[in-house]
Amino acid sequence: MTIALVLAVGIIIGLTIHSVGYFWVMLVPNVFLLALTISLLLAYFDRPIPSKAEPEAYPSLSVLIPSYNSKATITRTIGSIQASDYPGKMEIIVVDDGSTDGSREMLLGLKGITPLLLEKNGGKARALNCAMKLSKGDVVACVDSDSYPEPYALRKAVAALYRDEKNGAVTCFIRVDKPDSVLKKLQDIEYLTGFGFSQTATSAIDAIFVTPGPTTIFRRNALEELGGFDEDNITEDLEMAWRLRKHDYRIDYTPEALVYTDVPNTLGTLFKQRMRWYRGKWFNLRKHHDMLFNPEYGLFGMFILPFSFSAELSGIVLSFSFTYLLAMGLIWFYGFSMSNLAMGASLLNFTGMLGLGMSALVIALLLLSPWFLVVYLSHVIGQKKFKLTEIPLIGVFFLFYGILISSFYCISFFQEINRSDYRWK
Repeated sequence: MTIALVLAVGIIIGLTIHSVGYFWVMLVPNVFLLALTISLLLAYFDRPIPSKAEPEAYPSLSVLIPSYNSKATITRTIGSIQASDYPGKMEIIVVDDGSTDGSREMLLGLKGITPLLLEKNGGKARALNCAMKLSKGDVVACVDSDSYPEPYALRKAVAALYRDEKNGAVTCFIRVDKPDSVLKKLQDIEYLTGFGFSQTATSAIDAIFVTPGPTTIFRRNALEELGGFDEDNITEDLEMAWRLRKHDYRIDYTPEALVYTDVPNTLGTLFKQRMRWYRGKWFNLRKHHDMLFNPEYGLFGMFILPFSFSAELSGIVLSFSFTYLLAMGLIWFYGFSMSNLAMGASLLNFTGMLGLGMSALVIALLLLSPWFLVVYLSHVIGQKKFKLTEIPLIGVFFLFYGILISSFYCISFFQEINRSDYRWK
């Protein structure tokens, strides 16, 4: 079925390109993405300056850390939380979700934590729900076992949570830990723009999309009202954000709460991670389809949700279009080369190809120009100095990493339609 769907979509896009020309098929999705970017830029520049007031007394805080085969990272995660300057009462509950790498035995020897050992691996959502039952704090922080909040992060996030009684959750500024390879550096740009600019802009219009797994702070009563995390969901952090909105809770964001997280260092692990993310998004769209174009949920339902999925569909169209054009280009080049050789030409004339390539490059740069501003603004938000030496890598990020991520969107889309098996570990 999956192969048939891929062929059907490919044929449709191929016929469209043949009918209206590659220029329009490539231009329309890119202009759509450009419109989304400009809309978020307007929201960013028009946003109110958030208050930095802190509560007179900080509530009790329960930090929940789900752990599965995280022997290499869990002690550093615990250590980063124990180094927190949080002024209120704090407990740390580490849930081992049936690990087999020796990390569960290691937890028993650590001080300052409450270990909870589950016999079988049941998934992150179940682990968090088990920890919730054991916890006592008025505020709950969920922290992944490969993430490292800065000492001030929990204090800043809880302060932001209590600035509005409607806040059910607060998200943090997630950055890549030790970007020491090209792939990690590309993800660092992705995280910097996603949590720097995009999260700031969507927060300004009260339309934050997800409560990220690396670290999110919740009101305990909000989680209890919702019945905890959905244990049948592979992206429980996304689903929780949408369900909070259905129960009239706001989700706020504070870039001052900085958290570093490990990211994939190989294409294989990146692919596996993104399949879970993107398929979870398709899954939750089906589950919460009533939020789409629903004015009851404000700009989240009327703007961010439809635009987000339309952007991913645009990515699918662009991926197929790029593949089609590349194949047609190679076929043309082969025929052109053979014709020149048959006529005895000693050199091939690439003038036409060069002109076409330069035109495509100019159009691409014009369409991407607002995103260069987004990258710069994200550096400002993250208090990271922008260096001119980063420009080549940013170019690679836009022109090649974007194509890679679009291809992942494609694969996740067809896998989800085919309902391939998946689960979180």
